[in-house]
Amino acid sequence: MERGNHCSNSGASKASTLTEASEEIAHLKRKVQQLETELKRQGSDQQTLPSPITSSPSLHSAFISTGQDHDLGLKRYRDGIQFRPTRSSNETWFGPSSLYFFIQCLSKFLNLQLRKENPVHRLHPVSASYHKFLDVPDAGLLANLSCPWTPPREEVATAGVYLSLIQEDYFLNLYWQTYHTSLFPIVDETQFKNHYQSLLVDGGQGRRPSALVDIMIAMCMQYATSTMPAEIQGVLAEGKDALVAGRWHYWRGQKLLKYELDNPSLSTLQCHLLCAVYICGGSFHNMMNSTVGLAVSTAYMLGLHLDPPPTMSEKDREMRRRLWWAVYLMDSKAGMKLGRPFMLSNSYAMPSLPSDTLDAAVSSGSMFAPIGQNVTWLSYNLHMVQLYIKVRTAYSAFYDQYIYLQEGQALWADHEAQASSAGLLNTHTQSFQEWVDGVPESLKLKRQNNGQPISTDFTSIIFEPFTPPWLQRQRLLLEHTYHHLSINLCRPFISFTLKSPADSIAEELAIRCASHAIMLTMITHQALMESTLFDGWHEAFFCQWNAVMTLVGFVMLFPSSTISNQAKQAIELSISVFDNFGAKFPVAANAAKIVRDLFVKIEVLAKPSDLASNAAIIPQDFEASSSSSVSIDQSLSSHDPFDASEFNLFDMAVDIDFWNSVEALWPEFDNISQF
Repeated sequence: MERGNHCSNSGASKASTLTEASEEIAHLKRKVQQLETELKRQGSDQQTLPSPITSSPSLHSAFISTGQDHDLGLKRYRDGIQFRPTRSSNETWFGPSSLYFFIQCLSKFLNLQLRKENPVHRLHPVSASYHKFLDVPDAGLLANLSCPWTPPREEVATAGVYLSLIQEDYFLNLYWQTYHTSLFPIVDETQFKNHYQSLLVDGGQGRRPSALVDIMIAMCMQYATSTMPAEIQGVLAEGKDALVAGRWHYWRGQKLLKYELDNPSLSTLQCHLLCAVYICGGSFHNMMNSTVGLAVSTAYMLGLHLDPPPTMSEKDREMRRRLWWAVYLMDSKAGMKLGRPFMLSNSYAMPSLPSDTLDAAVSSGSMFAPIGQNVTWLSYNLHMVQLYIKVRTAYSAFYDQYIYLQEGQALWADHEAQASSAGLLNTHTQSFQEWVDGVPESLKLKRQNNGQPISTDFTSIIFEPFTPPWLQRQRLLLEHTYHHLSINLCRPFISFTLKSPADSIAEELAIRCASHAIMLTMITHQALMESTLFDGWHEAFFCQWNAVMTLVGFVMLFPSSTISNQAKQAIELSISVFDNFGAKFPVAANAAKIVRDLFVKIEVLAKPSDLASNAAIIPQDFEASSSSSVSIDQSLSSHDPFDASEFNLFDMAVDIDFWNSVEALWPEFDNISQF
């Protein structure tokens, strides 16, 4: 008793099973949290007293004084996995909101259904040139970069595979119709074109290097090449893969950016943001996360976290605001996708949202026709930022709600905790609907059969004729992003550790998650079949991969749901989506093969047993395995036609989203067989 432990004869109640013990612990922790909340409330109610009440120590202090773990009052990171991707020598951590975590749990679940021991099996759906995606230029390009203040322009400009000026003009013009209008408007078009003209030398025969110019060219080369059939991509892909296109310009821009680290400008921040998009398109999500971190720190250096002073011109004030909220958007994307903490602090007031008025559009440097209803080409960016604010608020509230968790404890310890989480997330539903209602009609995709825009009514969309492609893409991406973020937010309720009770809010959220995944698949498929708006759009491919793997988990856990048939149809529809993307870049073709094989085997597994009942009874070791460290470089030999290793979806997710690896990008890896 002197050490704070209970004696065996102390009369303390004992739980008869591990499950009961876990539920009792969770109940006690919630009680402690309630008591702390009550203490804080009482303290705030008595702020008018002449001196604070200090006679009763806080619960946190009590833990310390009794020898308990002094960190019990702090939030803990819940769940998550650490694994070593194929061709990587180091482990990486991903949190519970990431697709990697979800698929690893799904893989464990399928292995249990097959009742077989099976280590993680290495699968190889890699592209023909995965090791060449970010090949650095030859040594001649980098040899003389020793001067810390002046980049060697001549050497930087001549080595490598670069475009002619007329080719550069083609890709730069493509930027204004795609990323500029449909990603974020962070570059003044007029100022950029003047800057580009100032770089020309030798009577227009060449130009001086510019990091911003190079990264914009790299992005558009990657995008444009990905719209072409593989057999005609030619020199742009260097005979390898569409995502290789532009890497020489990317690396040249990276070398130039190093000279701006201690003297950043708005252009430096623009480069970091666009670099993050480029390398995310190449599936380097850890590099993307690091680059977003550079953007966040640069934004603080430039003082963009403060609302611009009134002495500054309105045009410059608006550009600084758009840049800050672009950083916010990218930080939100990276944090929620990878399940990692946000790097941008929400603890302080932020600058005003960027304006989308006609005056702001006119002074933006770009000339696009007004859309009407007081809507301009800048309105898309404003509503996209507002969507991320609402989703990030709900995300933070959901994952911060329980601050007391033991090491290795899963997201929910019992149905009471799950119901509480579901109720909390459900309270944000109204704010999402308010966002939908606030989107102007001119930015919404119309639906057939009087369907409701930005909804999950499963009606087909309508592409209006005589509408500029940039506006069609804005409408498409606005709804596409809404469904994608809703999938990620609701996916924890497709849970492999605790089956949601029938007719509960948790089950409703699981169905809602699947509904958004179905709708996203329908929209993506229709966009590819009836337009070119999503051709080569890498984010649409990754969102589709995210949606279909979510649907696979849903049909396994909810085979009798009212939308299970639509979910299966959407899985089959996604194969057509991947086939379409796969004609341009091999990793999508590999995704199609994975989903084909997976769908057939899921149908076979669904016949002999009732998975709904099996899912409700998860062995005690499942929870522990879901947060274990995982290595991909393992294999399993078996002659069973339904070998459990074939169902390891964790391997599949890693190979799709980590088909490239920084450690394997160097020229000596030339003899890799093509898939």
